[in-house]
Amino acid sequence: MPISTYVVKVVSRCNLNCSYCYMYNLADRTYVSQPAVMREDVTTALSKRIVSHVARHDIPTVHIILHGGEPLLLGRRRFRGWVEQVRGALEEAHVRSHFSVQTNGVLIDDEWIDLLADLSINVGLSIDGPKRFHDRHRVDHQGAGSFDDVVAAIRRLQAHPRGPRIFANVLAVINTDIPPREMFELWQFLDVPGMEINLPHANHEHRPPAGAMPYGDWMIELFDLWFEQNRPDRHVRYFENILRLLFGHPMSTDNIGGRPAGAIIVETDGGIEPTDAFKCCEHGLTKLGINVLRNELDDARRSSIVRAMQGGVTALCATCHACDLRDVCGGGYMPHRFSRERRFDNPSVYCEDLQKLIRHIRQRVIESLPPEMIAMVRP
Repeated sequence: MPISTYVVKVVSRCNLNCSYCYMYNLADRTYVSQPAVMREDVTTALSKRIVSHVARHDIPTVHIILHGGEPLLLGRRRFRGWVEQVRGALEEAHVRSHFSVQTNGVLIDDEWIDLLADLSINVGLSIDGPKRFHDRHRVDHQGAGSFDDVVAAIRRLQAHPRGPRIFANVLAVINTDIPPREMFELWQFLDVPGMEINLPHANHEHRPPAGAMPYGDWMIELFDLWFEQNRPDRHVRYFENILRLLFGHPMSTDNIGGRPAGAIIVETDGGIEPTDAFKCCEHGLTKLGINVLRNELDDARRSSIVRAMQGGVTALCATCHACDLRDVCGGGYMPHRFSRERRFDNPSVYCEDLQKLIRHIRQRVIESLPPEMIAMVRP
């Protein structure tokens, strides 16, 4: 699959020090040798590589996600310059593009909102639960929690005349110490249309954090609260994607569905890498030895790890191939399958949780359907 999504690390440092962070606090320490910000020559080279890749593969549009670290540490002037440089190069080559940014929200103010709106950049914010849970893990480098700053950023985006046009969702890493109903009630309090949930990045060497509930049970309880609310203006993409897959919809993301993933990471030094979640596996695993300064993007597809990502379900272990949920689960997220002995030839460390969740969602759907539609749901 050609590459259509680019997660670009415009900075490699962060103003928070989250305890579970896969970039800075798990197995990989390569960020220490990364430039703090992306240089202009790297930005120019990246733009050229995207243009040539689009032309070679006739890609209709590309999505560029500004990431980090904390991408707003780039500062407003350099941020504007970076976006205008890349977008200008793409527009000159008649490449359609969509830009977004994932931020911890701490730096959001009215000037940032105006700039992001000027540049038509969608914003996603991270928040990990009610204050007493969020502030346990999402802390700054002095150990102070960031919950109040994040909520203030959300309220500022909602109140700003241009904010709602660019802001629609929050991202939460699942913490099973949080009662699912409290998580759901926080979402209602925030009054944000979308909430994305991520399983903590873990694998068979670095096990998931132990909590008050199994991950599958936690996700089932949250799903039921969302499903029973039945509001068309409330979206949980992870659950919605499972629903689509159960009905045989030909979609997939890199963490569910098992179809080839057309996404790549570009580091501040121009390094081309697979998804940065692989940093939870072992030190240096994402370093492919290729760079936008000297390589085409297709060179990444020759590496074994990217080939496995692009292989989708064909790269799964025998246990996954024998599973009746293979074409819905897709083996889960590839980094979550890692072990030192068998590498990625394992089921996900969350296998039991995913099976439990998918079977539950399927049953809830069947119970809600008229008889003539039940046969449409994937067994």
